[in-house]
Amino acid sequence: MGIKRKLKDYFNKREKLKILKTNDIVNIEEYYVNNKTIVFISKVFPTHDKDSGSNRIKEIILQYRKLGFNCIICVEKIFEDNLYVQFYKKNNCIVYVESPKYKSVFQFLQNLPKVDFYWYNGAETFDEYFSKTKKINPTSTTIYDMVDIHFLRIKRAIELQPTSVQLQKEYKKFYEIETQKSKQADKIIAISENEKLMMSEFLDDSKIVVISNIHYPKIKIEERQSFENSKDIIFIGSVHEPNIDAVDFLYKEVMPKVWNYLPEIKVNIIGNVIEKLDISMYPKFNFLGFVENIDSYFKENKIMVAPLRYGAGVKGKIGQAFEFHLPVVTTEIGAEGMNLVNNQNALIENNANDFADAIIKLNNDKRLWETLSQNAEGSLKPFLLANVSEKIKTL
Repeated sequence: MGIKRKLKDYFNKREKLKILKTNDIVNIEEYYVNNKTIVFISKVFPTHDKDSGSNRIKEIILQYRKLGFNCIICVEKIFEDNLYVQFYKKNNCIVYVESPKYKSVFQFLQNLPKVDFYWYNGAETFDEYFSKTKKINPTSTTIYDMVDIHFLRIKRAIELQPTSVQLQKEYKKFYEIETQKSKQADKIIAISENEKLMMSEFLDDSKIVVISNIHYPKIKIEERQSFENSKDIIFIGSVHEPNIDAVDFLYKEVMPKVWNYLPEIKVNIIGNVIEKLDISMYPKFNFLGFVENIDSYFKENKIMVAPLRYGAGVKGKIGQAFEFHLPVVTTEIGAEGMNLVNNQNALIENNANDFADAIIKLNNDKRLWETLSQNAEGSLKPFLLANVSEKIKTL
């Protein structure tokens, strides 16, 4: 490239930068023209303390910041007073917020000095934004983060609700996005080796990179309550439909048998799953809703349960339990993508009677409980932050 062309590009970028004002996006002072720029686009703003998917994308964004990228987060209908916008501002990220300056997020993107990468968070985001952003920045590298295989999750839901017309429509929609439209992306992020293998049937294997959930030990094992001093059961979940089904399954089919043997054991339900449930139908459960600091619950409860009958991806609630050395009872769906071994990393059972038996056994068997608790930290090794950082560098 000649010196005249370089000067022209430099002044074009500088002029574009002048257009950006602090009332248009938060933190524009963090933008450096000489740094690479990655734009994260999502349908909803990531709420990292409410669901594991948001926590995962938060960690990915912060890793890009550590690598020196300009990180720009674009979600429509978000305003500067949003607490999560402020969180990213404090972490030196740039956030698009609604203002009179631009008619849309796309007009805003047109005025950025440059975009090296677009990261689309989820299937619906990719479907809605890929073509439009490609027109704005045709040479940018496009990264489609599947989060999980949506059509697989819906297929499993159909097995439980075979007459649901809505599920059939959703299956067709996401199958088309994930197996056909996604071929347009430069890179595709799968959340586990299992899901990479599944998607390799439809997509170019060389395009697929695995970036899973991110976990690390939050406490030392001696900091949690002992077997003797721990009690009760915990479940944590968002409004995601598999969580709604799991709570219903746990209450109606699993816990009646458990309560026959352990009538005093309590079940604590944490998370905004409460927003989609009529809690009057579950009077024996203790619904706590959103809890800002959950550490004490993970330290003091005796068992984490994840009775998921359908779903896909890697379940953050299980990794979260391991962070606190909390033993887990889950299903094969819950354990999927985590390389867990029954009776070594967790107890894994599918039907209601076996799941109930596993809870009873774990509650009463000190040796088994301590084995699972001690093995929790090792279960997190595939999900450590260093692994994610290395994968990001390959992109």
